[in-house]
Amino acid sequence: MTRPRQIGLWAALIAMTVFVAHLPSFAHRLLDGDEAVYGSIATLMNTGAQLYGPGGVDNKPPGIFWVYAATFQAAGTYQMTAIHAVGLAVIAATCVLLFMIGRDLAGVRTGLLAALFYGILTAAGNPRLLATNTELLMMLPLTASVLLMLRRRWLWSGLLLVAAGAFRQVAAVNILLAIAGIVWLEPRSSRWRALAWLSVGIVAALLGGALILLLAGSLSGFWRWTVGSLYGYASTTWVSSYVWERAKDSIVPFVVDMIVLWIAAIAVATQWRNLPIKERLVVVWLGVAMVGSIAAGHLSWHYFIQAMGPLALAAALCFERFPLRRWVVSAAALGIAVPAVGWWAFDLSADPLTYDFSPPVPQHQSVAAYIHDHTTPGQRVFVWGNWPALYVESDRLMASRFPGFLRGFARGSGLPPDNWDTTADVWPELRSDLDAHPPALIVDTAAAGWSDFSMYPMSNYPVVAALVASRYHEVATVDGVVIYAPNTP
Repeated sequence: MTRPRQIGLWAALIAMTVFVAHLPSFAHRLLDGDEAVYGSIATLMNTGAQLYGPGGVDNKPPGIFWVYAATFQAAGTYQMTAIHAVGLAVIAATCVLLFMIGRDLAGVRTGLLAALFYGILTAAGNPRLLATNTELLMMLPLTASVLLMLRRRWLWSGLLLVAAGAFRQVAAVNILLAIAGIVWLEPRSSRWRALAWLSVGIVAALLGGALILLLAGSLSGFWRWTVGSLYGYASTTWVSSYVWERAKDSIVPFVVDMIVLWIAAIAVATQWRNLPIKERLVVVWLGVAMVGSIAAGHLSWHYFIQAMGPLALAAALCFERFPLRRWVVSAAALGIAVPAVGWWAFDLSADPLTYDFSPPVPQHQSVAAYIHDHTTPGQRVFVWGNWPALYVESDRLMASRFPGFLRGFARGSGLPPDNWDTTADVWPELRSDLDAHPPALIVDTAAAGWSDFSMYPMSNYPVVAALVASRYHEVATVDGVVIYAPNTP
C-alpha cells in the first residue's frame, strides 16, 4: 500500500472516530443552558432587532450570535440539530488545522495524533462540553492564527487572533504567544517589522469589527455589555466556595480523565532545553491557554477547550519524540479510550440541563409543553429566573432582551445579588421591553427554586412585581413553577 493511501486511510479512521465520539450531541435538543441563551437571542436578532439592544443582551462577543442567527435563517428557528452540525464541522476544521501544525512540527503521524486527540478531548466530558459554545467556535480562528504565526505570517495571524476574540474575549491571551513567536522566530533585525505587521492585522480586524457593529447599531451596546461588564462578571465568580464547586466538575475531571495526555504533554515540557523553538511555542501556547481558561473563575469544563488544542499537540509530540515500548502505547491508548467511552455512554442518556441537579430535578419539558400549548407562535413569553431553555423548548420568543438573570452568579450563596445583569440600568430596559411586547405568559421558576433562584423572588424586583400585580393573574402551577396570564379586559 502506498504511503499517501495509508495516510488517507488513517485520516478517514480518525475522522470516523471523532464523528462517533460526538454523536451524543445529536441525541439532545439542548446540550447546555448557554446554547439556550445564544439561541433565544439569535431568534430575536432574526426579527430585525439589534444585538446588545432589543435583540438580546449577553456579555459574550457577537460571533456566537451571528453563527446561531445565520444557522436559524438557513435551517429554521431554534433548529438546534443544525447548530450541533455546525459545531461538529468546526471541530473537524480545527482538527485539520492541528494536523497541519503537527505535520509541520514533526511529521504526518504527529499531525494525525493531534487531530485525533483534539477530537476526543472535546467529546470526553460532561454533556455540556459537547455544546456548540464560544470556546469551540473560538478555537478554529485561534488555531489558524497559531498556524500562521509558526509560518511567520504575522498580518494574517493578527487578523485571525481578533476573529477568535469575536467569539470569546480570552482569546486575547494569545497576544503573549505571538510576542514570544516574534522574539524566537524572527531574526533580531526583523522583529520590529514582524511586530508592525502583527499590529496592523490586529488593528485592521478591530476596526473592521467595530464598523460591522456600528452599521448594525450594536457598537455602544457591545461596549456596555461585553467590555464594561467584564470586571463585574469576574468579581462575582471569584468566590472561593463557588470556584471550588466549579473546579470539582471541570478542571479536576478534565485533568484526571485525560491524565495520559497530560503526562505526555508534561513529558515534552520537561525537555524544554532540547526542544526546537516551534515546539517550545506549543508548550507556551498550552500555558497561556490554561491562563485564559481559568481567567474568569467560572471554571466550566468547556472553558478548557481553549487548552485542548495545544494539549493535543504537545501530547502528540511526546508519542513522536520519545521511544515508547508497545505495552506503554497500548496502556496509553486504553487510558484515553476508557474514560472517553464512559463519558460517551453517559452523555447519550443524561439530560444535559439537569444531570448534575440534586432531587427534585426540574421537569423543564413539562413546563415548556405547557407554554407551547397555551400560546401561539406569534406570542412572546417572559421567564423569571435563569431558564432560557424554556424559550427554545417551547419554540417561543423572549418578551425581553434578557434571557435570564443572575447568570454566572453564585446563586444561593447569600451574597448580595449585584450581578452584571441586575445593575440599575437593566430594569428600565426590561420595563420598556415588556411594555413593547406584553408577554402572553409570565413563568416564575423562582417559585420552584430552579437553579437556586428561590432567594430571588419576583417580589424583590419592583419592575416585575408591579407588572404581575397590575396586569396578570395566576393560571397554573407546573412542577412548582407558577405561571401567570394577562387579566381579561
